[in-house]
Amino acid sequence: MRSPMPIWIASMIAILTMVGTAYGGPVSYVAHFTTSKSNPVTDVLILESDGSQVHATIYGSDLPGSGPAVITHSPPFMPSQSLVIGLTQGMDADGNDKAQLVMFLDDDFAAANAGLKFSTVFPGARHSLTIASLQAAVAGDTTELAWFTDTFFTGPAAGAAFATGGSFKVAEFTALSLIGASAAAGNWIITDFESLPYHDPNAQSGKVTAVIDETAQVDLGPFDIKLTLNGDGVFAVDKSVSNHTGRDWGRFVMELGTGSGTGFVPSTASDGIGFDEFSNNRDDSGAFANVFVEEDRIQFAGFLAEGDMARFVVFITTNTQAAHRITLRQRALPGPVAVPALNHVGLIVMVLMLLLLGSTIVIRRDRS
Repeated sequence: MRSPMPIWIASMIAILTMVGTAYGGPVSYVAHFTTSKSNPVTDVLILESDGSQVHATIYGSDLPGSGPAVITHSPPFMPSQSLVIGLTQGMDADGNDKAQLVMFLDDDFAAANAGLKFSTVFPGARHSLTIASLQAAVAGDTTELAWFTDTFFTGPAAGAAFATGGSFKVAEFTALSLIGASAAAGNWIITDFESLPYHDPNAQSGKVTAVIDETAQVDLGPFDIKLTLNGDGVFAVDKSVSNHTGRDWGRFVMELGTGSGTGFVPSTASDGIGFDEFSNNRDDSGAFANVFVEEDRIQFAGFLAEGDMARFVVFITTNTQAAHRITLRQRALPGPVAVPALNHVGLIVMVLMLLLLGSTIVIRRDRS
């Protein structure tokens, strides 16, 4: 008997961002991470810029040191760049207990500075002083908060911010240690995530279950979520999706693969990963009554009005023994789905068929 398979949204720190279509629209950062000592991340400060101004948001809750975490807030503008800073009671490169800064950073910036000390990565800033400034800013010191928006973001941290909604790396300092990467791509919001063990009463069909709450807006997708699996067997995804895209939906499609965004690579036959056609894949909301299951693609057909919510339960199977990551790509199609229009060739064929049918009827009548 196969042992139950734990599931996480990424095995390392990850983040997903979402930008609303109007000022004050929601922005969501979803992370899964393990700090150097698995201690929580406190004093979380979100810095965001639209290219002309920088805004700081003090996040009022700690992030767990291990497991999924969700940050959602509404900045006063649509950000194009983001930088997230926090504090954890961790361990430095020499194994000593030490307060550590945790930062979500641009991919190239983090890779280029891996292993370097904080003061080298951010010239003019010191690790201990930045920690003190962060704690003071989160506690309400407006002068220290202004230092982050007016000096640090555009000065020492120039080049460190990542494109809002894009990929990123995550680091823990005193010396920059890469501890994670982005786990999602796209313009939808994850508002909640929970991983349930197989014996949880809310787990689906006695399987390890990822419970995800999403809000779809800005576009119809694609929206990619990376899932990290440890082991093999069948696991479930229990996903509620609210439609705030401004359009009714006629179909909802999920596809398996690897990578995300422009780097998404569809899964192929016999790669050991696929949707489990023998499980009860379904939509519990009743919006999509028809389900079509292929090995690496599952399609729900029906109708979901703008503003309504669907609840999809799908089962994914893998026979790959080693820990590995897969991507669940999602997209909605506008609905109700119309019959495709015929091109000029199709019209000619249809007319010929009608003429042939008409002549056949005449001949039969003449012979009667």
